[in-house]
Amino acid sequence: MRLVIFGSTGGTGRQLLEQALDQGHAVTAHARSPERLGALEHPNLSVAMGDVLDASSVEYAVAGQDAVLCAIGAGPERTTLREDGTRNIVAAMEKTGVSRLLCLSSLGVGDSRANLPFFTRYVIVAIFLRHAFADHERQETVVRQSSLEWTIARPPHLKDGPRTGEYRHGFPSTDRDIQGWISRADVADFMLRQLTDDSYIRRAPGVSY
Repeated sequence: MRLVIFGSTGGTGRQLLEQALDQGHAVTAHARSPERLGALEHPNLSVAMGDVLDASSVEYAVAGQDAVLCAIGAGPERTTLREDGTRNIVAAMEKTGVSRLLCLSSLGVGDSRANLPFFTRYVIVAIFLRHAFADHERQETVVRQSSLEWTIARPPHLKDGPRTGEYRHGFPSTDRDIQGWISRADVADFMLRQLTDDSYIRRAPGVSY
């Protein structure tokens, strides 16, 4: 497939990029700072330099793709980067006729807040990460209000680690047995699997161990 990845230089975005190339996809890495891709080279890799907040740059990268993967992120400070960047991505997809969107969010957004343990829910998220989660909430709203065939992936705390391919997904909000972390490699694995699986179209599954 022809794929474009937004947030390609971040931790999960880099995993999406490398795994997609390994799977034989033709991948466009949209990046504000392409040098952060380092020495990564591949015959199926194209780099589109641009800012996700620049609508024209986003539209140029989206046109002609089969699917879009959004893994844009920001720090814990007050921000609208996810919301505004995702709005540009959705608008570009609707304009150019690209329908499949895979978007990275977080466990704890929306009805999945109930999956979090008490301390994480009422201290970590409610106090220290409140701005980031508010941005995720708005980002998900942008996606849900679109006409696209979207899937929102909601992992808990992300860590570096191997791709095991062994994880849980689609668990109910009442599930308290999930782990509080997952490797970025396994999140990327899950997101890429959705390219050929329509089980979660217009759904927001949690994914964790």
